[in-house]
Amino acid sequence: MQAAVHHQGLMFFRTGAIAQKSPNCMPGEKPCGLGACFNPTTERCCVNPSSHQGQSYSHDQACCDGTLSHTPHLYNGASCGSQVYNPNFNICCAGKLSNRVPGKNLCCGTTPYGVEDRGVLCCNQTLHRVVEDGYQCSPGGHLYLPSRDMVCGSRVHLNDPGKHCCGEDTYDPQYEICCNGHKHNRLGKMSCCGRKVYNPSSRQRKCCAGTLYDLQVQGRPTEDTQCCGSVLMEAGSTQTCCSAPGLDLLYPTQPGFTCCGHRYPNASQWSCCAGVLHPRPEPHNTTKNVIPGPRLLPLGDLKTEVLCYTEVLLGTVQSVSVKMNERSIVMVNALSLLASRGHFKAMASPHYVTLPDHCSSPELVPGNSYILMKIPFSDTIRFISDLSDHSSPFHSIFSICSTFIYPRGKKANHPNRK
Repeated sequence: MQAAVHHQGLMFFRTGAIAQKSPNCMPGEKPCGLGACFNPTTERCCVNPSSHQGQSYSHDQACCDGTLSHTPHLYNGASCGSQVYNPNFNICCAGKLSNRVPGKNLCCGTTPYGVEDRGVLCCNQTLHRVVEDGYQCSPGGHLYLPSRDMVCGSRVHLNDPGKHCCGEDTYDPQYEICCNGHKHNRLGKMSCCGRKVYNPSSRQRKCCAGTLYDLQVQGRPTEDTQCCGSVLMEAGSTQTCCSAPGLDLLYPTQPGFTCCGHRYPNASQWSCCAGVLHPRPEPHNTTKNVIPGPRLLPLGDLKTEVLCYTEVLLGTVQSVSVKMNERSIVMVNALSLLASRGHFKAMASPHYVTLPDHCSSPELVPGNSYILMKIPFSDTIRFISDLSDHSSPFHSIFSICSTFIYPRGKKANHPNRK
């Protein structure tokens, strides 16, 4: 049974012990959170959002911390936590009751304040007293002065000219390099591999999708190593990497199997068109190793004679369409590049490319940047690398090829040229 209790001229209804599930209510009543009932014609229901416990009040009262079961209004009485108060004389901030002061109708945590109050600023539910104008709240809720401070993550640092944020700390990009929030000394032409730093023109280390491998420990030369996502593949033909946009999977090499996107099906049972599998109506006779379909190699896996000594086209795919068996590609921001000589030329934008065999080309994602090349003495164009993970593809290519680019007046020494 509910008992009516009078308190300072206000009447509310108190329930008995709170049950752990919705109570059995009397006819005409409805559940009010856990363990309470109320009559919707004469009462209002307040439910604590954290505990889901309910309490019913008369219609002339309202909730502060609870959630009204009906449209809220301003009432003569309200509840602040377990207290009933009059909003005309008090203000409830985060369950704490304070006397109402004209103009202070906002809450900062448990403290009331006014929007026109000078010398105060509310950051992350904490009210700060400031001695001068210009202070601001950082995205993390910290007080700082932009003319004096810089905010890196959750930390406030004194502003030092030339310094920038690297994670929670600061760094000088002229002498340091920032890799995923970790700073390192800048020595030579360094690049990031995840949180670590390395020289991409070095033959001693290789970066596979943010994982750095020491090839001296592995006992492998750079030219014989390839990445499959973040995994360094075994040398030889014991493994096959099948790739689709955003997905690289490694399979044990099997006779008669070939990649189709990220899948590695039996070519006698399946045909492949631009990464899409199609069942063969009749088994296809395949007894030898199948020549794998085209795979977009990571930039670090490209042979230097291909990347640096071949004229390649670098650009962003804007759209792709297919007509019959031809694939039409619209590229923007396209450059013709011969890195070994330091030559590059901007192409007309948009730049149009037509691939005569749609099925033999890898899947392309509009918005991603790619390297493509024309096979010498042929009209065939093939895509060789997806550069979507590189913030500056142009810089990445020249960093790799920098070892083979000599100062002006000296000829580049091609590795295959005697």
